[in-house]
Amino acid sequence: MKQLRDAIAQIEAQEKVATGKRRFLLKKQLIELRKDQYVLKNTFKAPIHCLNTTKSFNRITLEEKISVNEDGSLKIEGNFSLLNPDHVSAVLCNYSRIKQDCWGQFSSDSYYMIQDLENLVDETLEKDFPLYYDLLIYKIDGKTNEEIQSLLERDYGVRHSVEYISSLWRNKIPKMIAEQARKDWLIWHYTFEEKGQWKKCSRCGQIKLAHNMFFSKNNTSKDGFYSICKDCRNAKTKAKRMLTRKQAQGE
Repeated sequence: MKQLRDAIAQIEAQEKVATGKRRFLLKKQLIELRKDQYVLKNTFKAPIHCLNTTKSFNRITLEEKISVNEDGSLKIEGNFSLLNPDHVSAVLCNYSRIKQDCWGQFSSDSYYMIQDLENLVDETLEKDFPLYYDLLIYKIDGKTNEEIQSLLERDYGVRHSVEYISSLWRNKIPKMIAEQARKDWLIWHYTFEEKGQWKKCSRCGQIKLAHNMFFSKNNTSKDGFYSICKDCRNAKTKAKRMLTRKQAQGE
């Protein structure tokens, strides 16, 4: 277990400084190592069995078929996909029961779906959106919106309404997770299944997929996209809004 943890730490250090395709491949390697860590750790724990096997989620076959439309959008078919925010929301709302139901069921689709979801949550929220990450953990732990309101105010100095907290849980967070899943799938698809076009962001310098999930469209440019990636454009817009708000408060 210690050797596995050390290997994960080394890969994480390399992934932080890598860019483009190398960063993606290192991230995929991290996911596989964490799966191995999870399986190894749970060999020392007794599995929790669901008593109501007739309604057991781990017996359900989760099927999805994903393809790319001509406009670059994704076509998602099947009975379940983490690329669908409605499906992500449904799983999050029933996370504890599903986790218990598929615990140790290595042959079930639901077991690996939960692993994929947990990796997506970490990738999407833990570093860049810690407030959302904590909110998600609190909801899974069964805390009420009123309790979460107080905890977020204590830890982050902001007071969101219980209605806004509910909207984040039901809509915003699932959409963010599903969007990250779509990005990961596109990178995998254009790396291993089809040759994709890549470009370097003129602001952050990272090499990203030349796709409208990563760059906004610009019909006047040669490749049809802006030179600055969406993340940088969004960060620039956010900084301008904050500056305008501070100036307005100063007046």
